Amino acid sequence: MSKFLHTLVVVLALLLLTSCLKTYKHDVQQGNVLDQERLTRLEIGMSKADVQTLLGTSLLQDSFHPDRWDYFYSIRMARKKNTESKLLTLYFKDGKLYQIVGTVTSTGETEAASQTKTVVIDEKPATGGIIQRGWDKVWK
Repeated sequence: MSKFLHTLVVVLALLLLTSCLKTYKHDVQQGNVLDQERLTRLEIGMSKADVQTLLGTSLLQDSFHPDRWDYFYSIRMARKKNTESKLLTLYFKDGKLYQIVGTVTSTGETEAASQTKTVVIDEKPATGGIIQRGWDKVWK
């Protein structure tokens, strides 16, 4: 009987140790999902409500820049060291979308572009600081 218990304890210990060797890891997604289908439906001149319906609530709400919405998305794949991230910034003027800035790419971008219109993402506008903008308002 003692030999049976000894064998049973050894087998159970081996089973417990082997289950600890390889743990389950899952993908970690954070932020707003920015897929190409939604981005191709994004158009200059859309209202804030239309953009919010299409892309969801922006991740970053800045009280100093209420007409700027930032959408950030990142994904870290399980067992990989690199992280894929996307940033999309939308600028509004008079409640309408007037500029799209970001680093958004898609693997199926060429296929989506042949079927629907492509969203062109401009470079970030060159704006000065608060002193430069005040100076420009006074002297221009």
